[in-house]
Amino acid sequence: MKLTSKKTFKVVKYLLENFQTNQFVVAQKTGVAYSWVSEVINFLSDLSIVSKGWRRCTLEDPVRLLEAIALERPLNRLVKSSFRLEVTSVREGEEVLRRASQDGDARYALTVFSGLRRFYEYHIAYPSIHSYVSDMGVEKEVPHGEGPITLFLLLPDHPDILKTVREVDEFSVCDPAQVAIDLFCSGVGRDAAVKFLEVVRRG
Repeated sequence: MKLTSKKTFKVVKYLLENFQTNQFVVAQKTGVAYSWVSEVINFLSDLSIVSKGWRRCTLEDPVRLLEAIALERPLNRLVKSSFRLEVTSVREGEEVLRRASQDGDARYALTVFSGLRRFYEYHIAYPSIHSYVSDMGVEKEVPHGEGPITLFLLLPDHPDILKTVREVDEFSVCDPAQVAIDLFCSGVGRDAAVKFLEVVRRG
């Protein structure tokens, strides 16, 4: 089973945000047919990632689930452009991206560490910004430079990525499960993803 296929990815994301649930609820919330949800849950149960009980299923090993996703979906495959900015801080770079997206009538969604910081206080900083964009024309609206901050523009591999964004501090940010997945798939954010999921698990 391919965990990153359209329907399966919806189920996986739901499990990462709702560690204990049941198959009926997953089907209802994701819009994925109950029969396919059962297939996914059974597949993950066989891998000891999910446990099943009477009318419930529990995500027991989120790290193994993230590892399986990362094998199929390394984030660098989604990067369509990367370049250095004129600005000297991540916050300034994020603001430049927001204005460029507005000017270009495009949607964007911050992810990886730029997304993480909107939900969780993480003290290790990286001089980079990762963002999904609906239109690569945004790149032309962003001034390139020789500063220390690198902007990575990604095209979404699933349509829901730009449909489930959250508005946080006036910035568009991927939903928490997507941020955790992208952190892990980036290779450099695995520790942050695991810590963040613990926060999500505690509610």
